This record gives sequence, C-alpha cells and structure tokens, in this order.
Amino acid sequence: MSLDMDDALEMFLVESRELLGDMETALLALEGADDKTEMVNAIFRAAHTIKGSSGLFSLDHVVAFTHVVESVLDKVRADQIALSDKLVVLLLGCSDHIGSLMDGVAAGELAGTPELLAAGEPLVTQLRAFLDAA
Repeated sequence: MSLDMDDALEMFLVESRELLGDMETALLALEGADDKTEMVNAIFRAAHTIKGSSGLFSLDHVVAFTHVVESVLDKVRADQIALSDKLVVLLLGCSDHIGSLMDGVAAGELAGTPELLAAGEPLVTQLRAFLDAA
C-alpha cells in the first residue's frame, strides 16, 4: 500500500502538531522538574523530527527555522547553554512559530509567506544570541 504525497503531507502535519504539543507540555513542565534531562531530550527529539520530516517534503523554510531551534537545544543538552526562564519563554515562542509554519503548509503555502518568514526573524536573532554566547 502506498500513500500519495497529499496523504503523506497530511500525516506529517498531524504528527508535527502532536510533537509541538509534546514540546510545549515539556517546556511548561521544566520549571518544576527535578530532572530536566529527559524533558530536554524530548524537546530536542521533537524539533529534530519536525526538521527531518520537513526536509522530506522540501519545506526548506521549516527546516531552516527548526535547525536553529535544534542547535540551541543540542547545546542545552551538552551543558553549553544554561536552561534559563528566558530561554524557555523563547522556545515556547519558537514552538508557536513552528505551529504557524505548519498552518501555512496546511493552507498550501509550501514555501512560507513573506509575513511568516519575517515573523520568525526576531526569534532566530534571539536564538543566535544564545548560540553566540555558548
């Protein structure tokens, strides 16, 4: 049995939204968690999976944005960036933005709109500041 690309894209969107929900839940639970390691790993895996799956559909704008998120999370996992409240708030905003990118894909904007791409720029700038400081 083979899926056509529309079915595969729809499945990708459903799975991505589930991963974003998991990502948001883990980000919100970080503050009260004794052991943050597994939550950070789960957040990283969600971003990594969304990035990789986006690449399969040539959603380069999603790949580019999510790559920066993933890079920051990788440095958090390596203890090169501290997990601060400021970073958690930023990552929540990034999760929301990835959700907006997915909404755009669902609406047929497979390359993103100029407005969506522009909305991600301040987030990328803030993420890069964390990367540069590491």
